Amino acid sequence: MSNDIKVQKTVFSTTEFNKVVNTTFSTYTQPITGSSLYSTDEFFRMYDNLYYVINVTGPTNSHEYLVKKSSELLHFDATTQNIQPLLDEIAQLRGQLLSANQQILAQQTAV
Repeated sequence: MSNDIKVQKTVFSTTEFNKVVNTTFSTYTQPITGSSLYSTDEFFRMYDNLYYVINVTGPTNSHEYLVKKSSELLHFDATTQNIQPLLDEIAQLRGQLLSANQQILAQQTAV
């Protein structure tokens, strides 16, 4: 049993090709115009309205996602290595405050 398949080839000259095929760089969907995009003010107004509705953590649609995405733009590294000197200074100041409070308490009880 034989099945014959006919293949037909159509060839266009350059001028005919340009008449038949759109050679401009266009998209399948209409480009988004400036009027349909949100302005920065509108974005932050919506963000303020949704602030408590947005999940705190999660791979997408969360505050954690926003921080990570913004950190990529700012080249922010959230490791404690960069803030360790500040944490050490806070611990030192807390120790000094505790010592001063103990001295005040000792003087008040001595009177």
